[in-house]
Amino acid sequence: MTKFALLLLLLALAAYGQQEQKRVAILNTEGDGDLIYLSVRLREIAVKMLPKNNYSIMTAESIIDKLGSKENAKKICTEAQCLAEIGRKVSAAYVGQARVGNFGGNFTISMELYNAASGTLVSSFTGNAKDLFGLLAIIDEQAPILFKELPGTSDIASAPSPQQEPLQQPNTNMEQQAKIQQPYDENKMSTLGYFALNFVPGFGLGSYIQGDITSGIKLSIADVVGWPLTILGILAVMKGNDVDLGWALAISGGSIVCVSRVMGLIYTFNYTKKYNKSLEEALNSNSNVSLSIDPLIIPRDGTPAVGLAFNVRY
Repeated sequence: MTKFALLLLLLALAAYGQQEQKRVAILNTEGDGDLIYLSVRLREIAVKMLPKNNYSIMTAESIIDKLGSKENAKKICTEAQCLAEIGRKVSAAYVGQARVGNFGGNFTISMELYNAASGTLVSSFTGNAKDLFGLLAIIDEQAPILFKELPGTSDIASAPSPQQEPLQQPNTNMEQQAKIQQPYDENKMSTLGYFALNFVPGFGLGSYIQGDITSGIKLSIADVVGWPLTILGILAVMKGNDVDLGWALAISGGSIVCVSRVMGLIYTFNYTKKYNKSLEEALNSNSNVSLSIDPLIIPRDGTPAVGLAFNVRY
């Protein structure tokens, strides 16, 4: 009777061992930048591919709990000589990790899946793409094949994640943005040159060339008033005719000239900001927009005014 009971106990333990789920640990992706989403996608595919009665996928939190703390987890992952060692520390049957790098200007990805107990490589895949969305496409294609190498999964059909198709759209948007960025960089306006002309020789010359006629007129009036007052004041002081009046004129005129220089910087900065914003909005509204800039000399009351003509075609 005792032998029979012992036999039943052994059979029960064997059956329990057959049904016990094997843990699969997918460590966070290594590489520069925030690559957590790639790890999340790998875990998501593992959940869909692996039979739930045989495998359980460890979350990032459960892996950290097994290693003690987030800081300790980083230390162990850094010091561990192989993924299998980390897998044994977190009591996982299998452990995998993706690594992202850069080669020849492209993103590269390599994924390895190990048997934690034996340290043998179960499966792996590599690939390269122009951006992270391309890496996601590689994961969606290769990860199901990788997880099919685990025992008990050979009869499962591998299918790409249902989220694979929508994720291709940002890649198209990035390519369109790159096409827009080039004409924007070629035609955007800078502040420094126009401010330098407003500073020396002044009289709103930088604003006129920039195309801001209103600000140019204001600066011209300020310099036309300020410089004569300054010169007359200095001459009066030097000749000693009326020193007090001379100082008053020089200080007043100098103040006007100084204010003119400050306003010259503000005007050029504001106009440049407004122009670049309008340029960006025009390019974003239509990828076929073309922009040309032509110099203009417009007669105003017998006096020529210098400006720029901006032609936007769409």
